[in-house]
Parts: sequence; structure tokens; C-alpha cells
Amino acid sequence: MNLFKEQDNMNRKHLLTLMALLTVSLILIISCTKKDEYETAEVTRDEKTGDDQFFETIKPKPINYDSMLIVMSELVQAIKNNPTDIELRRRLLATSYDTTWETILAAGFGKPFQDAETESIAMKYAEQAAAADAYRWAAYIKRWSIDPTFPDFGALNVEIKGGRVVAKQILPDNNVLVLVEIHSSNIP
Repeated sequence: MNLFKEQDNMNRKHLLTLMALLTVSLILIISCTKKDEYETAEVTRDEKTGDDQFFETIKPKPINYDSMLIVMSELVQAIKNNPTDIELRRRLLATSYDTTWETILAAGFGKPFQDAETESIAMKYAEQAAAADAYRWAAYIKRWSIDPTFPDFGALNVEIKGGRVVAKQILPDNNVLVLVEIHSSNIP
């Protein structure tokens, strides 16, 4: 009978140990998740008062660029079909301009160059044309954020620096669709 009591006590100890390990693991997982909310943290000294100040920068929620590419391309096509529709311009603004982070997402289309030596070169030209088209749309988005009635579609000429292609899709007709992200300060 003592043998069964010892075995029962050993099983209880193993069960308690296992529960303790699971609890610690859960706590570590939760604490790691909370740390991921912050991108950077720094301590600086205030020169006037001499006090230390602690700053935390919160990461923005990740953007599903592929979904945004689809939504933005549909809005761009709708505006191309009806360039004077102010409500469409407002919907494009609401979707594409993040005023908190001062970034603009814009979609652009490009067609493959028919006289290219190879298909890969043709597709590269199409991607460059799509990016140029997207940057043009980004300029309209910034201007329309000030006044959605001005300028008219086709009446804008600006030079844009910076930005990056964040999503790309090759359409069934071999046209290329890209989504660019650019800080609004890079658009005059």
C-alpha cells in the first residue's frame, strides 16, 4: 500500500510541475506579445530640467497591402471612368491617405512594352510604368486632400522623390498593377 501512496505522490508532483511549467510558458508568451506593441523606446535627458524622459513609439497595425491593392485599383478605375465625381475622390482619399503617419498609398497600372526584346524586359517596363502611374495618383491624392474639386484629372505636373512599391500583381492580360507607399512630405 505504501508503494501506491508513493506512486500517487510522484504523479501529483509531476502534475504540479507540469502545471507550473505551462503557467510560466503562458506568462512568457503573453509578455512577449505585449512587447511587440512597441517599436522603440528611448530615454533622453531634458536639458532644461535635467529630468529623464522615457519615450515609446507604438508600432502601427500591419497593413494588408494585397487587399489595399485591390480596393485602390477599383477606386482608381472608377475615377478614370468618371473623373469629375468628387465623391469618388473623397472615397479614394479616405482609403489611401493615413494622416496619422502622413503616408499615402496609391495604385497604378502599367502595360507591357510590346517591342521589348524579351518578356521579362517587357514586364519590367510595365512595372516601371505602373509605379509612375501610382506616383501620379499619389500626387492627386495629396492635392485632393486639400480640395477634392481641384485640380482636375490630367492637370497636374509634379516631381516626386522617395516611396516604395509595397505590392505587385500581374493581371490576366499581362498588365501590371502596383501599390506604392510614400510619405506625403515627398510630394510637393
